[in-house]
Amino acid sequence: MAATAILAVLATLAPVRAFDLNIPLPKPTLPALPLPKFFDEPSRKLDDEELESIKRAGSVDHGEHARIAEERAQPHDALAPRFSDRLPYNTTLGMVVCESNFPLDEVAGLQAEITQLQVDLVGYLMVPEANEPIELCLFRDSRSYSDFIRAVFPGAPLDRPALYVKDSGPGVLMVQRDENMIVNIRHEMTHAYLNASLRHVPIWLDEGLAKYFETPPGERGFRNPYLQDVEQKASGLFSSPPSLARLEKLTRVDQMRSREYRESWSWVHFMLHYSRDTHLVLAKYLRSLRPENQVGVSRKDAYARQRRAPLKQELERFIPDYEKKYVEHFRNWDARKEHYETARDDSL
Repeated sequence: MAATAILAVLATLAPVRAFDLNIPLPKPTLPALPLPKFFDEPSRKLDDEELESIKRAGSVDHGEHARIAEERAQPHDALAPRFSDRLPYNTTLGMVVCESNFPLDEVAGLQAEITQLQVDLVGYLMVPEANEPIELCLFRDSRSYSDFIRAVFPGAPLDRPALYVKDSGPGVLMVQRDENMIVNIRHEMTHAYLNASLRHVPIWLDEGLAKYFETPPGERGFRNPYLQDVEQKASGLFSSPPSLARLEKLTRVDQMRSREYRESWSWVHFMLHYSRDTHLVLAKYLRSLRPENQVGVSRKDAYARQRRAPLKQELERFIPDYEKKYVEHFRNWDARKEHYETARDDSL
C-alpha cells in the first residue's frame, strides 16, 4: 500500500438535512447547475483566444457523445464486475461499475445520483469524460465493508465509512451503508472521477472539489456546512482570505485537517461562483491536468510543475485583486445567491 494513493472522507462528517433522492436521470450532455446570471457580468474578460480555447475544451460534440454512449452500452471487459463473488448485485452507469451486497433499488435515487455526478463534473468543471472505469463498491453494513477491505486491500485504514484507493489501475471506491452514504459516495466519487479523467490533481484542489460536490445538486453554492463559518471570517473589518500559497504546498492527504478542508472548499466556491472569469480560470487550470498534457510526468515532476505554475499564479494573472474579491464574495454572498436561485428557477 506504500505506493497507493488513498483519499478518504473524514469519519466525522456533519449530517445533512433530509432531501428527496427520487430525481429523474439527467440528460447526459447538460450541466446540473445552470450558470448564474451574474456570470455574464465578469469583472474582467479573459483574452479572447484564452476564452475560446476554454469554451472549446468544455464543449460537447453531441454526435460523438451519442457514439460513446452507444459504445459503452455494449459489453466491455474493462466494465465487467470484478468482485461478484463478494458483491452479487451490480450495474454499469457510464464508466462507473457499481457493485454491492444488497439490492441497489433499496436506496431510492442511488443510480440517478451516480449518473448526475458524472454529468456535473463534465459539464460544470469542463473536465473530460473518464477514460478508465471507476469501481464503486457498496456494503450493507460496517462488518462486510471492513471484511472486504482486509481481504482486498490489506493495510488500508478501517476507521472511515468510505475509502477511495487508486494505484496503477482503475480506482476502487468503497462505501458502507449508513445515514451519510449518499454524501460519502458524492465525495469519494468526485475523487475517483477526477483521478480517472485528469492526472496529478493537487491535494488541496482534489479535496476542495470533493467537499463542494458532496452537497446535493442545487444546494452546493449555499448549503455547505462550511459556508457560515467562512462568511463570518470574511465579515471582519480587516478580513483577509486564507493563504492559497500555503494550500498549494500540501502534498499529502494527512496534511489536510478541518481547517485545510474548509479553506480549500472556500477557494473552490469563490472560483465557481464569483464570476465567469474565476470559473474559467479554474477550468483552464484543470485542462492543464488532462492526460495528454501530463505524458511522461511523474508525481514528483508534477509537484515541481505545480510550484512553478500554481493556480494562484493564474488568478493573479486574470483576476486583479483576487484576494479582495474573495473577501467581497463571501461578505456579499447572501445577497448574490438570490440571483443564482433565480437563474436556476428560470431554467426549470
